[in-house]
Amino acid sequence: MSSPVLPASLQRKLSSIAVAQVLSTLLLLVPALYVTPAQADTPTKSYQIAPGPLKQALNQFGRDAQVMISFSSELTAGLTSPGLNDNVSLQDGLGKLLQGTGLEAVEQANGGFLLRKAANPSHTSSTLEEVTVKASKDATSENTGSYTTSATAAATKLPLSLRHTPQSVSVITRSRMDDQNLTQLQDVLEQTVGISVVQSGYVGANWNTFQSRGFTISNYLVDGVPMRNGFELMTSDMSFYDRLEIVRGATGLMQGVGSPAGSINFVRKKPTRDFQASVTGQLGSWDNYRGMLDISTPLNEDGSVRGRVVAVKQDSGSYIERFGLQREMLYGIVEADISPDTLFTAGLEYQNHETHDSPEAGLPLVFSNGAHTQWKRSKNPGAEWAYSENEKLGFFTSLEHSFANQWRGKIQFNHSRNRYDSMIGAGGSGSLNAVTGSGVTLWGGRWQAKPVQNAVDISARGPFTFAGREHELVVGVNYSYTDYKAPNYRIWDFIPVSNYYNWNGAVRNPDIPVTGHNDFMERQLGAYLTARFKPTDQWAILAGGRVIHWHRSTDTYGVNGSYAHAGRAETGVFTPYLATTYDLNSQASLYASYTKIFSPQTSMDVNGNYLDPLEGHSYEAGIKHELYGGRLNTSLAVFRVEQDNEAVRDGTRLAPNGGAAYTAEKGTLSRGFEARSMGKWPLAGRLAVAIPSVFRKKLMATRFRR
Repeated sequence: MSSPVLPASLQRKLSSIAVAQVLSTLLLLVPALYVTPAQADTPTKSYQIAPGPLKQALNQFGRDAQVMISFSSELTAGLTSPGLNDNVSLQDGLGKLLQGTGLEAVEQANGGFLLRKAANPSHTSSTLEEVTVKASKDATSENTGSYTTSATAAATKLPLSLRHTPQSVSVITRSRMDDQNLTQLQDVLEQTVGISVVQSGYVGANWNTFQSRGFTISNYLVDGVPMRNGFELMTSDMSFYDRLEIVRGATGLMQGVGSPAGSINFVRKKPTRDFQASVTGQLGSWDNYRGMLDISTPLNEDGSVRGRVVAVKQDSGSYIERFGLQREMLYGIVEADISPDTLFTAGLEYQNHETHDSPEAGLPLVFSNGAHTQWKRSKNPGAEWAYSENEKLGFFTSLEHSFANQWRGKIQFNHSRNRYDSMIGAGGSGSLNAVTGSGVTLWGGRWQAKPVQNAVDISARGPFTFAGREHELVVGVNYSYTDYKAPNYRIWDFIPVSNYYNWNGAVRNPDIPVTGHNDFMERQLGAYLTARFKPTDQWAILAGGRVIHWHRSTDTYGVNGSYAHAGRAETGVFTPYLATTYDLNSQASLYASYTKIFSPQTSMDVNGNYLDPLEGHSYEAGIKHELYGGRLNTSLAVFRVEQDNEAVRDGTRLAPNGGAAYTAEKGTLSRGFEARSMGKWPLAGRLAVAIPSVFRKKLMATRFRR
């Protein structure tokens, strides 16, 4: 008797379920694989901390133990510590450092410790009276040694732990960037689960694109403030930032306008209350030199005013002959405690990236006779006059106040003035003769603009009581305005190369006259609200949305007097957000989330009209684990993205501005799963293992179709 044959569709579903179950089991077993019998006992570590000021002793202990210890300068003022010279656990070590001070350290949910006065100074182990502490989670990753963070507001604007954030989030901390020498945005995203780096041109060109779940990421934020698409081209260096928070999936609540791919939030470095300074020098192959100076210091006696300066200089060659790049960057920030409840911040940043002999395209793959070409790795397809210049000058400021009712209000403002100028010269067309090396034609083109953007965000968050339980609410509004005038150049000049074999970049300068100019303007006004209800201690419901008003226009003026206008506006568009989390126990949580997709497009059809906005729905569900006091986070997620009006090339047809013409395609579907582990935690005392380096190839699968 033959066995029954299941339908193909049912077989695929059963296979998917089996894969998900296996991955979930693996994620749960990962920590167990590294647990040794020695770990059953409390881990210890050897410390050598000299007697002296308590504040200094605690800071050294925090660095050595790679743990966050929160306290105010007033609490430790005038106190001394007997020091520590022993092999002890975290709790015992802190107890010895605090002996005789009348203070105690209380462990927090994020694995850190909070210092407070002991009710009975002579017996700090006695039961203490209840103390209510009004504070927010400090997610700063610098000086923690951690590969994860205690909280992130990247997805919901509420500071939640990674386990209670109902979307797929990866945080690349300062410690990880330093340990793995991740100096550029591309380096960071290559190490991020679910992100694909699409190389466009040469290394260091800043023209690369980043994709998640089958779509290009176009949502970028700085300290939670939305920036216009293209911001990443001006901010590729990581030296100014404490961490990157990468959300995969639609983030309509945070930005409203953007793709279903996700968003990237750049979180700036902040001044420290204690003096710290570092000088970093790097020397690498192909004359790669890089140096960084980073100084943070209090500017008055009590540290209520503090500043920080970061300066970077890089000069580098490449394995590609003739190509080189230079970077000069300067960052300065000042924080001032106007009062115990009010914080003022202001800063400036400057970045300049330049390249020369820039290869913007690849080498010919086949000869005219159909045979495959073979080139040296160092062959440069760029002309000697090809270059790229990207310059940015920015100013930012914020004012944050904590109210007596535990509410916090914040106003943020970002201003940036950018300039880019790129001359393109690379082989692209023709048919290479295998004998003579002739037949290749160089493409010559130029792009130039000076975009200016202003962005402001006003928000407030805090607790409220409903049905006898405490819940959380965040409300806010943000506005951004971008404009620039850019010259239009004739699209391409085609320059023949006589012998591509011995060509060294020397070729005539292209003839690319100005044909007119564009006036571009884009503005967006959005209001958002999110409530996090807690029906029970284990169950949370997040509900909110965003209302968007958006307008974009381009006026094109020709030197011959011609004029063309293209514009699009959307008013009162609502993007809802709904999510839930449920704690299975103290370490694991289930979650599910839904949001609407709305994203105006820059692509035009053959008549010069902007395509209809991308619209659709994004669904996600999964399970997350928070282990070792939050030092290790794992997640398994499944997702489904449904979208209409995806831009698809309209054959070889061109739009009136000379660019490629597109049509809007309906019925785009992307679905798949992601598995991630993120963290760094002690094993057997002194040994530390970084999960991301163990799982160098993260588990991720996406199925994408139109």
